[in-house]
Amino acid sequence: MPILPRRRRGYRAPRDLRGYRKDLDERTGKIDQEISELVDVVDALRRRATDIDEAILRLEAGEDQLDAAAAEMRDLVAPEELHALHAEYEANLERALRGIVTAERGCGITRQPHRPPDDEEPMIYWKRGHLNLLHAQLRMRELVPVMLTWEPGRPAEATVSARVRRA
Repeated sequence: MPILPRRRRGYRAPRDLRGYRKDLDERTGKIDQEISELVDVVDALRRRATDIDEAILRLEAGEDQLDAAAAEMRDLVAPEELHALHAEYEANLERALRGIVTAERGCGITRQPHRPPDDEEPMIYWKRGHLNLLHAQLRMRELVPVMLTWEPGRPAEATVSARVRRA
């Protein structure tokens, strides 16, 4: 009886991997663009260079879009070896959503009638929201190329040491 070669655990057919990469590339591109726009809005709030009512509308619309994108990302089936990176990407997307909510809280504080116009408390919320959005975006930008270029049978790492070895 001939011995048949065993399939590697977690191997995906190339067309499945191509489909995953295509879906991931489209979705992450839209997410990155949306987060970039929201980073600019929150940064404008920090510099007091935008109207608060306009910023609230933009933040709420962005939150809805990113929330829908997070649901789509949860439905996207990643190869087994990429599950950890995919989950980390989703976690950073949630971090970006928390940054939006934090910035919205700062906007809400400015609407309170007893607050002076030069109050610093909203600035703290905007700063934290800005940093959450920015740091989530930076980490997501590190993860995406690794997930898009991963090949079956190779480790999926997005650490600093792995990035230095590739360079």
